[in-house]
Amino acid sequence: MEKRVLGRGLEALIPKRPAGRTEREFVYLPINSIKASKYQPRQGIDAKSLQELSESIKEKGFIQPIVARKLKDGFEIVAGARRFQAAKLLGIKEIPTIIKELNDKDTFMLAIMENLQRKNLNPLEEALAFKRLMEEFGLTLEDVGKVLGKDKSSIANTLRLLKLPGEIQEALRRGIIARTQARTILALATEKEQIDIFHQMLKEGLSVRDLERRVKRASPKTKKPLDPFVVDMEEKLQKALGTKVKIIKKKGNRGKIIIEYYSANDLERITKKVL
Repeated sequence: MEKRVLGRGLEALIPKRPAGRTEREFVYLPINSIKASKYQPRQGIDAKSLQELSESIKEKGFIQPIVARKLKDGFEIVAGARRFQAAKLLGIKEIPTIIKELNDKDTFMLAIMENLQRKNLNPLEEALAFKRLMEEFGLTLEDVGKVLGKDKSSIANTLRLLKLPGEIQEALRRGIIARTQARTILALATEKEQIDIFHQMLKEGLSVRDLERRVKRASPKTKKPLDPFVVDMEEKLQKALGTKVKIIKKKGNRGKIIIEYYSANDLERITKKVL
């Protein structure tokens, strides 16, 4: 394989060369020696955007290479799945590739980072990717936040989207509803209430503000004024535990605390903080 050089690219994923050197080595790999990655967090590629990318490559060539890792039977894509598919669409036989030595966890990490930076993942794909990192690779909520440069509450709120009924998750995946609408629906206590308000939203074309009003009317609890002390305690617990915490007051001074966790490792992490 002939080594060539290419301009700077994928700097967020690939370490820079020493100071003073701005070129990057890469090779041209036969496109039939490369396979898609099982760690690709994006579940589908929009046909229109793929066609537009193909036309751009046809006109201008590859602005940057894909990234792949060596396997026993060829190569697997780490970053650049859309460029790879666009090249296949054009019938290109070879594709510029940076080859990296990576384990499964790092492969998945880099794939997520590339997609997040390019805003190629929808909210549900993000949630599934975060969940997979925690379940398959043993990362905690805090670990995921540090690696991906996101705060823990943001990741926890994204993971909560997986609690929505399947019908609403599918609408979120397809872009029929937005993240803010999905999070508003989560405020309802039961699956039936969530599905009912979802259908109302689609039928009537409710805005986020209208949806929030409907959710408040459907949830008697939200009509009660919030106790500043309880709100403050919730915020402190969430910050300390790195996860969603809900305090529910009952009669008198009694109540209960609900602490959410998203994997066995996350439960263990929270338990160690409490004990």
